[in-house]
Amino acid sequence: MSSLPQLDAIATLLDQGAADSAVRLLRSCWEPELPPDDLVRMYCMWVRGLCETGELDHALILAKRAATEFPREVDVQIALGNVYDLHGELDRAREAFEAAADLDAGGPLQHYNLGAVLERLGREQDAEGCYRRANECDHGGGAMYEASAALGALLRRQGRLEEAEQVYDQYLLDDPINVEILVEHGICLSDLDRLDDAIDRFDFALSLEPEHAGAQYNKAITLYRLGRYEQALHALERARQLDKGNALTLAVLGGWRLSSPDCDLDEALGLLYGALDLLERRWGADPGHLGYCSLVAEEIFEALWQNSRQGEAREVARVAGQREWITPHMLDCLNEADHGRSPQVSMFTVLARAEAVERPEHWPENTDGYTTGLTVLARDEDEAREFCLQYLRNIEPSPNIRFTLDVVPPQSPTDPSHASDVVAELRGAIQPRPRGVARVHGQRAYIFRGE
Repeated sequence: MSSLPQLDAIATLLDQGAADSAVRLLRSCWEPELPPDDLVRMYCMWVRGLCETGELDHALILAKRAATEFPREVDVQIALGNVYDLHGELDRAREAFEAAADLDAGGPLQHYNLGAVLERLGREQDAEGCYRRANECDHGGGAMYEASAALGALLRRQGRLEEAEQVYDQYLLDDPINVEILVEHGICLSDLDRLDDAIDRFDFALSLEPEHAGAQYNKAITLYRLGRYEQALHALERARQLDKGNALTLAVLGGWRLSSPDCDLDEALGLLYGALDLLERRWGADPGHLGYCSLVAEEIFEALWQNSRQGEAREVARVAGQREWITPHMLDCLNEADHGRSPQVSMFTVLARAEAVERPEHWPENTDGYTTGLTVLARDEDEAREFCLQYLRNIEPSPNIRFTLDVVPPQSPTDPSHASDVVAELRGAIQPRPRGVARVHGQRAYIFRGE
């Protein structure tokens, strides 16, 4: 029990989603001479409240002050890391979470938060270790939900489906009615071609939460894989009713409708372009949803491309390139159609810089340009430069944009200093592959005015 009774009421307000009221109460009961335990708790709740009300600059000022006063308090370091994370300052967030883990190696939250930041920094192996440590910490309730979900998703993305299935199965031993993990487990089973087991998982999840749109959507996908098309369509329509603003459901449903022998073209295209419109309106300027947007954009592109609507698919790819949603699969389709396959290619890295006198609408405010990296498969350096410039001109057609390209010569796959994943890609390039821009590296680094 806190020596300041208001703190318990404030905690309740935060848990109920009433952050505005919590922040007002915190301001009214602030006392700098509070006992240290109360002061730490107040700082952490105040930082949380400011984050939830969108006052991130004030939250960062307060979190830094708290960290200065209480540098050895784990909760304060976690709060500081959370604010840095929301600000997009991932390296500083990592440092704060590392400090928290050093102060208390037995706390699962700091390990999970550190893993989430490391994963976004591209350090997936380190992130995996953090998620596993979070699950190993003794906190009285078995494996940590957030860490198990993140670890399972990471393993699935890497194609390590059997390991992911074990993570979900282990978690469900302690919490067998967690609907979110049941759905994730079902997705993993479906990807392992254990389709009937996956349907059982989705049905169990829906028995616990009948209006769970994700369970309905993934049940539909699995039914489709089983060849039970009418049932799949019914399940997907149900998922759409449960979550009418889900762009992925609209895209998949539009693709199924477009492929149907008795296709209603207006309905099918309305679903596909409705999904694209949702992406642009909701997440067009939000880098936090790039993975989801890429998935939906690829689904729309594939539906159009496979149904002989290549011109429309190319326009979707152009928008995806502008928004940083374009995927290697989309690029492969375009490259094969435009340039064909060739075994005589090398893999070039091209560092590109775009600068504009007048900012295009899809660039963030107050930016003059950006830098990005591209992997290009080409016969020689000149061709790599040509392919890269064609790609950039396609997504940035304004004549006011100037491009500067720096082509890095390919390294030999026998070079021991070369990273193993790039070596594997270079060896794969010996096989006939589509020539052109094959991959865009991560997110653009925008050049803001005054930098």
